[in-house]
Amino acid sequence: MNGQSLRAVSTNLFGTMLLLWLPDAGAMLTDGRPGAFHEPARLLQPVRPAESAEAMRWQEIQAARRPSRIIALCRAFLRDFPASAKGDEARSLAVGAARAQSLQYQVGFSGDYFETARGDPTLAANLMGAARGSPAAAFEIAQAYGAGSHGVSASLYRHEQWLRFAAGLGHARASWDLAQLYNSYGRVADAAHFEKRATELGYKPPPRLSNRDY
Repeated sequence: MNGQSLRAVSTNLFGTMLLLWLPDAGAMLTDGRPGAFHEPARLLQPVRPAESAEAMRWQEIQAARRPSRIIALCRAFLRDFPASAKGDEARSLAVGAARAQSLQYQVGFSGDYFETARGDPTLAANLMGAARGSPAAAFEIAQAYGAGSHGVSASLYRHEQWLRFAAGLGHARASWDLAQLYNSYGRVADAAHFEKRATELGYKPPPRLSNRDY
């Protein structure tokens, strides 16, 4: 075999090996022009700038802890991305955070308080939920302060604050527990108010506690 024939065989063999090594080589040709390679179509799915910005802004909302910050971020998100599929959720978050912010001032919490998780993941999750207006999350925090669990020391003062917060968000059991606490203090009018509120919210008190003299 002469040198020219050897070179031809080598070239064909190299081409065959290249096709075997690149199973998508056929898909990598463009416009029928041999050698015009590009990345396979499945790898060319760039995220559009608008979609990337929206996702980043939504992540910022998810990470926010203070009610005031959540409200501001949600309003900005709705303004900048009016057609977003997350629109309804952003509006709902803003409403819940607004309720939390109103109650925050009533019970005497600062914005910093929602960021004090003390390294406990359960407390951190509940603080984030409470900042978004979750009655259940707020009640769990009240329970933690009542029992001295999830990284916090037992505190009757904080327990009462969080019961008030949860009751304000519509937690029936929190309203009932707050009524019992006020009754033990001799605050009859406050106890009656929150006991009535608890039953209106659907709480069914134990039979032995269902009758009061006030």
